[in-house]
Amino acid sequence: MTVSYRSVVRPRDMRPSLDRGQVKTMARLFLVIGGLMTIAPGAMAQARNPNVQKIEAVVNDQVVSAYDVDQRVNLLLASVSAQISPEQKMMLRRQALQNLIDERLELQEAKHYDLVISEEEANETVAAIAQQYNMNQAQFADYLAKSGASIDALKQQLKAELAWNRLVRGRFRQQIEVSEEDVQAQIDRMKQTVGQSEYQVSEIFLLVDTPAKEEEARITAERIEGQLKQGVPFNVMARQFSEAPTAAVGGDLGWVQQGQLAPEVDQAILTMRPNEISAPIRTANGFYVVQLKERRKVLTPDASDERLTLQQAIYNKHPGETAESASARITKALAGVKSCADLTTAAKIGAQDINKVGTVRLGDLPPMVQSAVEKVEVGKHSAPVDTPEGFRVLFVCERVMPESKMPSNEQVSESMSQQRLSLMSRRYLRDLRRDAIIDIRG
Repeated sequence: MTVSYRSVVRPRDMRPSLDRGQVKTMARLFLVIGGLMTIAPGAMAQARNPNVQKIEAVVNDQVVSAYDVDQRVNLLLASVSAQISPEQKMMLRRQALQNLIDERLELQEAKHYDLVISEEEANETVAAIAQQYNMNQAQFADYLAKSGASIDALKQQLKAELAWNRLVRGRFRQQIEVSEEDVQAQIDRMKQTVGQSEYQVSEIFLLVDTPAKEEEARITAERIEGQLKQGVPFNVMARQFSEAPTAAVGGDLGWVQQGQLAPEVDQAILTMRPNEISAPIRTANGFYVVQLKERRKVLTPDASDERLTLQQAIYNKHPGETAESASARITKALAGVKSCADLTTAAKIGAQDINKVGTVRLGDLPPMVQSAVEKVEVGKHSAPVDTPEGFRVLFVCERVMPESKMPSNEQVSESMSQQRLSLMSRRYLRDLRRDAIIDIRG
């Protein structure tokens, strides 16, 4: 049966380029197994697997086998160690097939423009990814094999990623024009929202377009919530299950403000804590499961970015001494200390040690220490903090809140250019799907 590709596959965002500064992103993408992984021709595992000869789809003149699809699903399950229902596994297979079809189209188009990624470049990227796993290339190859894949399969994925990004940039980067008026209009919009709350959110969306889908979508959303709360990475589940366009980027919505999402989602986010996973949220169009990553004020300094210059004094614990009595003893000893300059000798205040912590970001301190110093004035000290080494008292010598600056015109222009390039990439892939002859056999 030959079907229209548009009825089979959801558009994906332009994939990130794989320069060395983005290897961590690529490593995460590999774990998702939502990319472009095929097994090298002639591999022994293929020879033994009857699905090698079973065709799931033909994309123009290239085959996607059932074995290819099985690899994607098996690798996903191995990466998340999750138990899923037969219905969810079928969803994974459909998504895997869609991703493989996209890969064939992208590589075919790159070949048309004689765009070929060298073996050397693929090897360099594989080595960099292996390093992110604290492995050498041989160890990484073993790791892949245990998941049912191969190093050659990963190279194919990397080559496709690189080829597509270079093709899109080569064809469209010069066509993108961001005028000074566009930049100024964007800056004006940003100024109007200064001080308003915004939220960094990820989403998984399950469409309910008929009453018959209501119960199935609700059960699936509940299972997704359960897997996420057991530790399965959000981006893994989003790429495989979400029916929103953000599935291509692991469900990442970026920073949003109240009013930009469905009212039910807006209301849920208001009461969520950072990194919390929501229960399924029913909206007019379907079910959402969202994660609130962080909240902040628009173009307002983040308190966690404040820089503190600290010194600390460490006091021994006395046998049988309670935390309350220790705190009273230490506070009394520090009564004459009015500034960091007063911390001259340990004997002066009865501490076993005094040392400089240095200048640190508030958000980088351990939670207990962060709570102790976040409201301490310059020249003052915290309450004693009970640690295995003894009672620690922190002195705040200086506080510097970073300025929150409006992005430069160049930064705004580049951001707008990237957004437009991403849109052109999606349209490009849409056109390839529209013109392709795709025979779905499964």
